[in-house]
Amino acid sequence: MNDLIRTLRLEYHDRDEDNPLLEDEQLERAINRAVISVNKDLKRSYSINGDGNLVPDLEDDDREVLLLYALIVVCRMMQAKTARNFSFSSGDKKVDKTKQPSYWAELGRSYLSQYRQAVSERNPEYGGNIPIVTPLIYGSD
Repeated sequence: MNDLIRTLRLEYHDRDEDNPLLEDEQLERAINRAVISVNKDLKRSYSINGDGNLVPDLEDDDREVLLLYALIVVCRMMQAKTARNFSFSSGDKKVDKTKQPSYWAELGRSYLSQYRQAVSERNPEYGGNIPIVTPLIYGSD
């Protein structure tokens, strides 16, 4: 799990070890939610054991899909965290942090699109891949 958390931090550029954007517990929550979605969408059976390790070991492709979903959750968390940001100005200086939530939301939508694409490539039954049905009309002569 620590390896996934470290990789997740690298993905969204959280490099300040003394003051991280999100705590490890929050990232564990994001990974837990990702495991649930990957299991459902890719028809897998990953779980997190009592030691906090993912079992069985992730396949490489599944790891990337899981990280994409975890990034979606991280973006939602950051959107909530930045929702109360402010804007102020003093003299010739201006700081506007009110747009941060919308940037996180946009990034989350981008990750969601990538996630859906990756899952649909690996699971033809996933979302929207509806088979073409040709109606059969019965009639009398």
